[in-house]
Amino acid sequence: CAREGSYSSGQQVEDAVLLKIGSVYLTKAEMESRILELGPEYVPYLRTSHGKKTILEAILKQKILVRVAMDRGLDKSQAIRDETSRLKKDQARALRLYQESLLTDGLITQLRDKELLISDEELAAYYNDHRHLYSVRQILIDDKNKAQQFFDELRRKGGNAASEFSRMASLYSLEAQSAKGGGKIPPFLDGELDENFSRAAAALKAGQISAPVETKVGYHLIYLEGASLAAFNEEYKERARRVLERKRMEALLELWKNKYVVEVRDESLKPYVGL
Repeated sequence: CAREGSYSSGQQVEDAVLLKIGSVYLTKAEMESRILELGPEYVPYLRTSHGKKTILEAILKQKILVRVAMDRGLDKSQAIRDETSRLKKDQARALRLYQESLLTDGLITQLRDKELLISDEELAAYYNDHRHLYSVRQILIDDKNKAQQFFDELRRKGGNAASEFSRMASLYSLEAQSAKGGGKIPPFLDGELDENFSRAAAALKAGQISAPVETKVGYHLIYLEGASLAAFNEEYKERARRVLERKRMEALLELWKNKYVVEVRDESLKPYVGL
């Protein structure tokens, strides 16, 4: 007679047990999960009597192997204990991050009904001062001197600067998505992008290239293709609402940042967290 080993799955069983081999068991939730893991195309078959017989036979064989392994003491081996411990830590970390995500989403929903609520009057006022859509290309560089060298080179190109800008963006820009299109980014409203970037673009005339512009992600060269007046329609209102929400959220975060004590235990991180 096989001995009864102590089997721990690392989680409390909260659903019905369908079968047992001593301390090894199959639950209803596990059965359902295994069916779904095989893919949606197999689910109808696995719901039939023949399908259930097929999958149960496969699971039963695997459970028997688990029981044999336990009878041979493999559940006490250091390798399996170490791997189980690692998995528990990974699961605990994943659960913590998932909970943090739920809390963040819940707070954002609450804020949008209160602190982040933007009125129609605020949207109209924003439109009065932010009516332009800008079409630009950019080159993003992480080194100021290199960005200045590129700018000087582009100035020397004169009338060929536009085509040279696209070529250099494709080759050297660190922003991979726009680099694929010669540095072109989707048209943006005043205030939608980094303040320094937006201000530099607004100061250009069509066909001009900015000197290096510093933002949080590096140094940008900006080529203005053109600017147009935006219509005050639903699309504009939604985009403006997101801008105003972001600005208000940044103000709230600054307030909360001063309220709470942030303990940075790794000294090398302090220059990057603004403390």
